[in-house]
Amino acid sequence: MAPYEYTPLKEEAKEIRLLTLLPDVFDAPIYVSIEIAVLSDEEDPEFEALSYAWGDASDRRDIFVKEEPSKRAISRQTRNPKEAGLTTLFVTRNLVEALKHLRLEDRPRVFWIDAICVNQGDLEERSSQVLRMPDIYSSAKAVIAWLGRESNDSSLAMEYLQDLGSIITVDWGLYTVAAVPENDIDPSSRDFMDEVRPSPQLWLSLQNLLSRAWFERLWVIQEICLAGARAQMVCGFETMTWEQFGNAIHYLGFHLRMPSSEIQRSFHSAQSINEIANNPPFRLEQLLYDTRRSQCFDQRDRVFALLSLVPEKYRLGIHPDYTKSVSEVFENLVLQDLEHFSNLDILCHSSRRDRTVDMPTWVPDWSVGSEFNGRLPWSLADAGARAHARSQSKCTLIVTGLSVTVVDEVISDLGTQLPGNGYEWAKMFGELISALIGRGFIDSSLEGLRTLCRTLCVNHFSNTYVPHNERFPVLEKAVEHIRDCYEWSLQDSNEPPEPYRSYLGKVNWVKRGRVLVTTADGRLGSVPEATRTGDKICVVLGCTSPLVLRSDDGGITHKVFGDCYVDGIMSGEALLGELPKNWTCVSKYFPMHNGSYLSFLDGDTGETHVEDPRRGPLPVHWRIGSHKSKDAWNWYVNDENGEGTSFDPRLEPDALKERGVELQEFVLI
Repeated sequence: MAPYEYTPLKEEAKEIRLLTLLPDVFDAPIYVSIEIAVLSDEEDPEFEALSYAWGDASDRRDIFVKEEPSKRAISRQTRNPKEAGLTTLFVTRNLVEALKHLRLEDRPRVFWIDAICVNQGDLEERSSQVLRMPDIYSSAKAVIAWLGRESNDSSLAMEYLQDLGSIITVDWGLYTVAAVPENDIDPSSRDFMDEVRPSPQLWLSLQNLLSRAWFERLWVIQEICLAGARAQMVCGFETMTWEQFGNAIHYLGFHLRMPSSEIQRSFHSAQSINEIANNPPFRLEQLLYDTRRSQCFDQRDRVFALLSLVPEKYRLGIHPDYTKSVSEVFENLVLQDLEHFSNLDILCHSSRRDRTVDMPTWVPDWSVGSEFNGRLPWSLADAGARAHARSQSKCTLIVTGLSVTVVDEVISDLGTQLPGNGYEWAKMFGELISALIGRGFIDSSLEGLRTLCRTLCVNHFSNTYVPHNERFPVLEKAVEHIRDCYEWSLQDSNEPPEPYRSYLGKVNWVKRGRVLVTTADGRLGSVPEATRTGDKICVVLGCTSPLVLRSDDGGITHKVFGDCYVDGIMSGEALLGELPKNWTCVSKYFPMHNGSYLSFLDGDTGETHVEDPRRGPLPVHWRIGSHKSKDAWNWYVNDENGEGTSFDPRLEPDALKERGVELQEFVLI
């Protein structure tokens, strides 16, 4: 039987292909028809879109395509009249299983399925249809997320998630959980937690379900986000809405203690998709980090699969183009991001470990999942300055900043050898504190222990948010815990202190891929594990986190090793000096803007301020303008030329040099 041949699509006419799944019993061969349809602004065709993992590309099965009568041409060589008008398509076994489960016995069902409806062998068509996918998934009457056939108690897990997700709701701005209006329950109560806590068998079934390939696939994130309330999760013959699934996954992940690290890890991908679907970042840079562990066959899709998830004005003028190499796509993203945002936070994702693509070190290799679990939260090392950078050639990027200090000694490889139980954690804290006291980097006072606590989890505490974010540990409780561990280690008693699990979990999360170091000016830092003695800790204008840079040629050029946390320079101290006593930099949530912005908290009054108290008066002709979001961020207006900007003129290089800041240019290679 002849293979199916694609009729080219007319891109200018907004043509797509749709597959009609013809009715039959479950075990019958798959028969379909494929027709060209038009997505128009007036009336779209009615269809469902399938979201699924392709599966093993080498394990393929036949499906049969029935051509339209007008297109049939029965060959003289056709010996079996039943094959008249039939051609074949080879598709993966996972897709065949999906089609069998989704097929109806009494009526046809129309789908858009990427592997069939896009000619995968035509690079030009692939590029144009990727651009069309937002319209396709937004126009579909439903998006079916196919998780696979029933196995390993998946029905048990599906029923549980549907039941739990239907009686609670989540406020995705504050991450709080409440009961649906018709239920008189308190999801935060101990009684409710005990009632819904899964049994060991159910935990295992949840682990198996969430470990399925669908949750690892990069493209499903776009598909779910575009579908919204129209998305359905299907496993075997069990179905639930995406909202029910998302509510349940959030509750289990943040309100119940999981019985093992294996179960906890199985939730990571589902939680990541859930987070992006309900709080999508507006920058590709953040999306690339959030999806770093998702899988895709073509590494250019690291960028192309995410374009539809950000507003069009933030897509940086990037369009899917499969004629470009992976390195060209990644490097272009960095330069376009810099030009559009005047920001260099994208350099935080650069890493020197396990790079697979030959590129400059200032270009993150998105084809390798970052070893870093914890992105540095809400740091402001550059004080909010605008980036001053330029690309000198294909391989170099020149940035402006200052070298703050250098790495003196690697103290702990905690990032690669994390403790496994409460006894090991207590022992590790005791030994670490003793070592730091012995070297004179901290003392046993509360302030010394606060320094260590902040560094170990990059200052990711509930009090760094306004209002306090209960998902994160409390600083003073963490200080009390490690002090108890230190005192326990000196007494060598049998029973270690009760673990402060919220803090230990955060340390466990953010420390992977990082090591603890001391610096030449007596600070503690958490840096990428490839860092070595003599590497520079630099603050680069336009990059909110400090960077680890290394020069092998006497300072002429530098390689980027990633971002770092160094206690005491994370709130702009290297540029502006210390904050006034009892002032801190916090992330404040503004419900009216549905987002968080950096603010400055006066600990004496409890009031937050947009204005940094260290910046001083504005230059001549400059003022802070009025705008609808003035409670969240400043807009600066130059009355001399009428121009406005969100970047503070007091943080321009000339103004910083007048303050005595020794800025320099770094040539990154």
